[in-house]
Amino acid sequence: MRSEKRQHREEAILDKTQDLIAEFGFFELKMSDLARACDIAVGTLYAHFASKEDLLIGLASRAVMRRTAFFETARAHDGPAIEKFIVASLLDVRFSIRHPELFEAEYLALAPSIWNRATVARHQQLLAQIDQMTRMFQAFLEEAAQDTDHTDQGGTAPDRTGILNIGSWALGFGMNALGQSDVTVAHYGTMLRDRSEQTYCDCLTDLLIGAGMAGDAARQSVARIAARYLDV
Repeated sequence: MRSEKRQHREEAILDKTQDLIAEFGFFELKMSDLARACDIAVGTLYAHFASKEDLLIGLASRAVMRRTAFFETARAHDGPAIEKFIVASLLDVRFSIRHPELFEAEYLALAPSIWNRATVARHQQLLAQIDQMTRMFQAFLEEAAQDTDHTDQGGTAPDRTGILNIGSWALGFGMNALGQSDVTVAHYGTMLRDRSEQTYCDCLTDLLIGAGMAGDAARQSVARIAARYLDV
């Protein structure tokens, strides 16, 4: 019962943290203001989260947990494994686009200046969750590789699936980081903000082609799946 109550309180704290970061940004967040918004004592807040860095990593962990739910949708997709990978990739990017405050938490949580100051337990929890999510993506790709003849491609299938896994993550992560940057607007206008999902679809198509998927098949698969799951 006590552990349940503690978990509920932590979730409520993270809810309020997410709201405050969305409104003011992480660096303007003060633990005293957060405690007041949660109607708890500052000491109680620190009993749950030892620092702002722990709060940030807690939000990042929450985001990763919510992302993993998309894999159930991808698994249920009535198509080959490579299409399940595309479904998971598109839904994952949509999540980042729709929840910029959680993406910001994930983005910042990867910085050494953040996780070096967080408690070891919080940091290890986040790493374990990211590892689980990465393995899920990799499983789709490895299953897809088994169904494909790679004899005419350079490198081994595990090499290519690993590169595609990292490449798709880097693509989505980088696109969202650029889309939230005012520097990007100065150079590219609002393309990444106004057409972020379509832009990602175009880039993912090129990534799949570069990894060895036939051009027409890649374009048709991404377009069909985007129309079904993203209404793009």
